[in-house]
Amino acid sequence: MPNLLYLFVKIFIEMKMCKVHTIKKTGNYVRLFALLITGILIIQSCEDTNDKTNDPRDNITDTWQCKETSEVFKQTTYTVDITKSSSDSTKILIDNFYQIGPGSKVSAKLNGSGLSIASQTLDGFTISGSGTISSNYKTINLTYTVNDGAGIDHVTAVYTKIQ
Repeated sequence: MPNLLYLFVKIFIEMKMCKVHTIKKTGNYVRLFALLITGILIIQSCEDTNDKTNDPRDNITDTWQCKETSEVFKQTTYTVDITKSSSDSTKILIDNFYQIGPGSKVSAKLNGSGLSIASQTLDGFTISGSGTISSNYKTINLTYTVNDGAGIDHVTAVYTKIQ
């Protein structure tokens, strides 16, 4: 886009120069005509480079603030990162889930506006649960259980997209 703006500025300057120097010189008209044709060809050859996909996971792939309420730890606030699974087009990965730590990722399956966390063990914690995504993709509500081997923690969490 900056190159296109540069081209239009250059055409405008050429047009001004044609009027200032002389209108009768044929060379100025030929240069102006060539610039205009080049500009038109460039505009027509431009294509939309927005790589929009139909992947619904793109709507939630981001950094989120998590406000978690746990029977064991009460209320805590921390950040999580949601990324797309490279091995399954229906799954996302939630990094720092249950504030276990960066690099500890829980897998969740996306189905419309629903999320399901199949039972999985992560760093000694067995986790399972489910959740929903708001229609504007700015909030995720989760309910899950975490078993550390000594007992089960019942947890609710609200993820809010960080702007």
